[in-house]
Amino acid sequence: MLPKHPLSLITLCAAAAATQSGSLLAVLQENGFTKYAERLQALNSPVLNAGPNVVVYVPTNAAITTTGNSTITRRTSDEDEKDGMLYAVNEIAPRRVRNSTEGAKMLRTRDLGCTPGLLYQSWLNNPKLVNLGPGRNQTLIEKFISSAARPLVFTGLGESVKVTSDDIPFNGGVIRPISGTLALPRKVSETLPILGAETFLAALQNAGLLADVDNRASITVFAPSDSAVRKAGSLTAAQLRQHIVVDFPAYTTWITNGDVFRTLGGGSVTASVQDGVIRINGARIMASDAIIKNGVAHTIDKVLTASTPTTTSPPSTVPTAAASTAKPPSWHHLALTLVAMAVAAATGLGH
Repeated sequence: MLPKHPLSLITLCAAAAATQSGSLLAVLQENGFTKYAERLQALNSPVLNAGPNVVVYVPTNAAITTTGNSTITRRTSDEDEKDGMLYAVNEIAPRRVRNSTEGAKMLRTRDLGCTPGLLYQSWLNNPKLVNLGPGRNQTLIEKFISSAARPLVFTGLGESVKVTSDDIPFNGGVIRPISGTLALPRKVSETLPILGAETFLAALQNAGLLADVDNRASITVFAPSDSAVRKAGSLTAAQLRQHIVVDFPAYTTWITNGDVFRTLGGGSVTASVQDGVIRINGARIMASDAIIKNGVAHTIDKVLTASTPTTTSPPSTVPTAAASTAKPPSWHHLALTLVAMAVAAATGLGH
């Protein structure tokens, strides 16, 4: 049975993974993450002294080598990017935790009653990369999918990386090894082509809506695939506005059955969730949680129909802590109630 309150659930999850070891730098070096350790030292990164209860997402040496001349291996002028502000969170999600003296402890998510999707607020607050409203930092999402034994971490440009092995304790939290670097979030106009929604992007531009969608704080884009837009034919400005949720970033970990979201056109769309499948006004989400500068984008399999304008408010379902597993209080309280931190590799704008 799940704990009644989200915070008690998070406390349970964090306590279960609380075994600690030496400093971050020492544990990185001891476990073969030497390239990332060198990077943190070269930058004199604050993450070296981070804690307590910090999860540090760390690319393996192989991932950094494969990345070559990409953003993780070079210093840039962006201070947030330099220090890896996207890469760590200060609530520990439960997982198998490896301990050097006790072996592997089986702390699986399902054993602790934690749901498979977790949303974290990072330390990334550079306005070039974040536009979620005052006091709101950028987001990471960690989710289990049916085809993978370990979770994926969803970031910018529709990309994700795999968690590659058990958590490794250090005295400020845990190291969570990942298979690659985290893509920084970009504008809607830079993200949609990568999601296979270029036709929808062109329609937004032709209707004069793209600048607003790129720059409006805290939105959700339900982007029909290119084939869906071609099948529907030309889209009116009113139809296009129906695909933009305002004042609420509807990450899939926050969507529940029956949620109603207010759209840019003054209408609304309704979510249905059944057997793990999310539909918006009947359109299925095909690819989810592409983190954008000002919210999140999902690819859907058909064009949404317009609805009658409504005064429906954005849903009041957001986390009460950095890692959310339950239906939370108002998004507008996020800056006050989320106590989270994220840092791992220093990614750059050239990712």
